[in-house]
Amino acid sequence: MHKGIQIAVTAICIMLLEMGAARGDDVHNMSILMSAAGSFESGMGAWGVRVREKDQAVVLYDRVLIEDDGPGISGDADWMKTDRAPTTLVAGTTRIKKILHVEKPGATEARLYCGKRGLSILVNGQSVDSQPGTRYPKIPVSLLKKGYNEIVLFSSGRRGEKVKIALPHDILRNAPERKASSRRSFVSTDSGQTWKPVDGEYMVRLHLMQNVPQGHFISPVIDAGQTHGEDSPLVVPVSIRSLALTPEGDVPKGTTISLSVRTGTSPVYQPDLWADWKATGTTVPQGHRYLQWKATLMTDDLNVSPALKGIRVDAQVQIAPRPGWTSRLTVKSIRNAQILYTSLPFAYEDPNHPGLVALRKKYRLDDVVAGARTELEAIVKLRNWVVHQLQFKAPVENYPAWDADEILTRKNGICVQYAIVFMQCAIAMGYQARFVFGNNPGAIDGGGHEVSEWWSNEHSKWVFFDINHNWFYVNPKTGVPYNILEIHEAIIQHYYAGEFAEWDRRPREFKYSPEFACCYGTSLVPNVPPSDKKQYVKNGLHRVPSRWLHVRYMPRNNFLSKPIPVPKVQGFHWDYSDYTIWEDAQTPKEYQYRNFTARRSDVNWTINQVRFAAECDDKQGVLNVQMGTFTPYFDTYLVKVDGKDWKEAEQAFAWTLHAGTNRLEMRVRNTSGVLGPISLIELEYTE
Repeated sequence: MHKGIQIAVTAICIMLLEMGAARGDDVHNMSILMSAAGSFESGMGAWGVRVREKDQAVVLYDRVLIEDDGPGISGDADWMKTDRAPTTLVAGTTRIKKILHVEKPGATEARLYCGKRGLSILVNGQSVDSQPGTRYPKIPVSLLKKGYNEIVLFSSGRRGEKVKIALPHDILRNAPERKASSRRSFVSTDSGQTWKPVDGEYMVRLHLMQNVPQGHFISPVIDAGQTHGEDSPLVVPVSIRSLALTPEGDVPKGTTISLSVRTGTSPVYQPDLWADWKATGTTVPQGHRYLQWKATLMTDDLNVSPALKGIRVDAQVQIAPRPGWTSRLTVKSIRNAQILYTSLPFAYEDPNHPGLVALRKKYRLDDVVAGARTELEAIVKLRNWVVHQLQFKAPVENYPAWDADEILTRKNGICVQYAIVFMQCAIAMGYQARFVFGNNPGAIDGGGHEVSEWWSNEHSKWVFFDINHNWFYVNPKTGVPYNILEIHEAIIQHYYAGEFAEWDRRPREFKYSPEFACCYGTSLVPNVPPSDKKQYVKNGLHRVPSRWLHVRYMPRNNFLSKPIPVPKVQGFHWDYSDYTIWEDAQTPKEYQYRNFTARRSDVNWTINQVRFAAECDDKQGVLNVQMGTFTPYFDTYLVKVDGKDWKEAEQAFAWTLHAGTNRLEMRVRNTSGVLGPISLIELEYTE
């Protein structure tokens, strides 16, 4: 188990057990006080809730975006010959009007976004201080009303500003459910005396700091047989006889917190081995030792939220006596993965999708990675191959689909195309990958940039690859590669001293660190960069990148099986409203989006790992092993006993020990034949 994961798991709960007087007693009373914030982070997901920073209580998610252009908005760069968003120049007597429907106007704060700064604003006929230079001007909440609200933008200066328009067919391509929506964008050329509808929707969005009415999150799997917070996979038979849950926190008038529970027989949730969600206090099926709870928070007042700080779990647990033969058993080594789950509705592309099978064959990707001795070496070879297939050239017309074969046929693209090609080539080889990007406006190497991350089975983590620059970042002290969230956090520390990343403090010169280095080209170790990048190394130290202040994720990678929705001309702009945005206390808010998370597991979830438990049988020298995993396109479990050959295995099996050292290794294989990380247990047994 990684040290960071172990710390997180330890912080999940404080276990207070009042056990029967002697080992061998049948029934034990167990009381567990679990941190809500810890359970939120390490549990199976959180939807419509967040952790409040000031007191670490779980409260309702408080961001609502009101827009109707997001699915179809495009870029408006002058050099784009096709796919360019039309614009209206707001200047002189030309004004624009946007009608936005507010279901519930209550909010603690409201912000407006139109992509431009300095335009004058009228809200329902009332003038608003536009705060020149502010990208997200504040709108007095008192000006908003239930139903339709009128936003008028005009320019008091000579120059004016262009506001983009999303065309109807682009909106409906990604969001066909909006077909019945009426036009809500208008333009006036006589200072608002008369108005005419626009063919499309202006990019004018309203962001409300307002609680959603309901949300919930699911705890980690709890083993009712573990004592004093231990995390040992060597267990005895346990059955929960009764179970009660009590929330601890604040429940203001008009809010509620409700709890439900499910139980099962496997250390990882599996539908066929677990019961459905039930109200607390109901009967638990015989033989169920594992449990999870779900906390649901609700409010009638969108400015007020319940605050959950902890959950007390009280149970009667029947624990079998530990068989006498186990006293001659000593645990020498354990590596038992902690599976982390994302709340993102991440949809994985099947490596055996016909398009990916054809991609692998057409471009002889197996030959590309031939000779690689490690997984990392193979993926680096693949990335290096992708870089040399494309010319960096903006697709100024007929923007390509999110399709590696189409892009490779065109033989050119910008960073987004490089990232898509690498992502789909990696998936074609059986390695899951994802599309990520970000920027830091005004920083020394800022500006938007699209890259990719792939799941490393060697390091049990997502790993950042900058595709068209042909490098990845690594800690030279440990040899462990970084992911984009770790890079973001390094930027906060090195360039902003761990404080809020204000615009006027944006990085103007590189920082260098002994904990950061780049591996360029096909190198697996830090090396000297190409001649045009010499400033990236100084006095033997590599620079810390400054670009990844804002980090954004696409919540799927199945672009062949589901071509839409996708942003229009990704890489020329970043106004698509449905990315998932990383947001922490040090990073400026971006009010043009709707989906934000500060939950690390949402972006650094784990796949392909095995978590296991070994239950001591009454039969001497026998352990009943159960395995669990979350593996996209899972094929089978594999086990290796005492260093012999790997063999396919069922989810549960009996392991017969022999005198001396016994070693059991476990891993998964996916449908492409790719092997996951190894979990293991090593025991010394004296007969």
